[in-house]
Amino acid sequence: MSKISLLRAMLTAFASIMAGYFVLAAGMLYWLVAGAGALGAKIVPRSVIKRHPLGWLIATTVLTSVISQSVPGFFPDYSNPRDILIEISFWLSLGLLARAYLFYTECAETFDGLKASIAERPIERWLASVLHHPVDAIFTRIWVANSILMAPMTVLLILPSTINYFVIMAYATTLLLGQFPQEIVEHQNIHTRVFAPKIGASPRIKMLLGVLQFYFEYVFALLTSRVPGFYRVQHVYVHHTEDNGPLDTQTTLPYDRTSFFDFSLHAFWQSVDLVSGCLLLQYLIKKGKKRQIREVIRGLVIWYAFVFAVAIFNPAAAVYLFISRFLGGPFITLITFYQHGLVDPNDPHEVHGHTIDFVDAEHGNLGFDYHVEHHQKPARHWSHYYEQYLKSAGEEGGHKAIVMQKEQFGPLALMAALWRKDYVAIARHAHIHDVPDDDLQALTRIVDERTLPLGSEARAGTSATADRVISRLMAAALPTSFAV
Repeated sequence: MSKISLLRAMLTAFASIMAGYFVLAAGMLYWLVAGAGALGAKIVPRSVIKRHPLGWLIATTVLTSVISQSVPGFFPDYSNPRDILIEISFWLSLGLLARAYLFYTECAETFDGLKASIAERPIERWLASVLHHPVDAIFTRIWVANSILMAPMTVLLILPSTINYFVIMAYATTLLLGQFPQEIVEHQNIHTRVFAPKIGASPRIKMLLGVLQFYFEYVFALLTSRVPGFYRVQHVYVHHTEDNGPLDTQTTLPYDRTSFFDFSLHAFWQSVDLVSGCLLLQYLIKKGKKRQIREVIRGLVIWYAFVFAVAIFNPAAAVYLFISRFLGGPFITLITFYQHGLVDPNDPHEVHGHTIDFVDAEHGNLGFDYHVEHHQKPARHWSHYYEQYLKSAGEEGGHKAIVMQKEQFGPLALMAALWRKDYVAIARHAHIHDVPDDDLQALTRIVDERTLPLGSEARAGTSATADRVISRLMAAALPTSFAV
């Protein structure tokens, strides 16, 4: 074995351990919280929580915070029945918190339903009256809910007198719970600012919305393990410029999307980039993007200043904040692979050849699932994706991109099927241009072709066997939905 091959094998092993830890840890937290939520539902039914979800969210966040401080040491004493009872109460509280969060951030499936639910909530109703796009008020429930979760958990984490095992578990759970909704809001914000005032708004309204914009992009970013400005620059000036091409720092082209080893390598480099900006800055320097370079460096300086400030009085919390950011790599790769994981080898550089749509709610998960329409015109407001999707789907032969039926086969189910190499399962729920939906054999062959790496060789021998086994294990461990 050559030195380069040995180094690559070592890197693959390390990356797979890191990504495997993420999947297993996320899966463990999911089942603990989902189990606790199921038990809690027998005591507090959903109808009770849905009457006042915000009140329940605040109450359960406070309750979880209080319970986390009920043991004298860092870990509970499992020889003490009282500490065992406290831990049971802690997970039941987290389960109730997760249910309240999901009910509060729940969205109707139609645009009319979104507008009606906005009208029912005072804060959202007021924001809708002053925003350039009134429907953007729907994002309020997400950033409000995530603020309620993350502000107290972050304080408990960074204070030396309050950090303990329960706080770490609560912080990890709430961070994971809010990540997908947070991704939706931040994604829309970097393309069409979600706090943009309507034309003719008064100076006072503009100032208030400006304060909210600042809070969201700086304070809130730090609370949710994000670097201010980083995502915007990477996504707008790299991802949409290169469109999943070879120079895209998140490209899927050279990776086998059915391989957990390749998933792990992609995730590792995303993790390194998240805490250093090395891939992003290298691209920006090559392209001469001086303003964007300054924006990324400023964001990294702000984030590291926050981490170092915490390290002065609580080094353990600072390390945990760093690790939380670093472990965002697998999360990014999950999203990237399910959005750009089935690439047409004959047309890899066209949007319909490398991007997947997921069809379910009319608005497409607040615009996030109509990813083809988004890539075609990134600056288009998300509320217009649906009409463009219908237009494309109505053309002869149907939509040109792969379209998945999300209600039956969601993004995480797609990832699990890829790791199992279960092309038939994917094909059953996929529509591909000019291929009859009942031609399962043709659909399966196309899905198989679109998972192959472009420009690099697939694994063989012992490496391929080990990859196949571990990929199947990770597919079994990956939660394919989040419902408590």
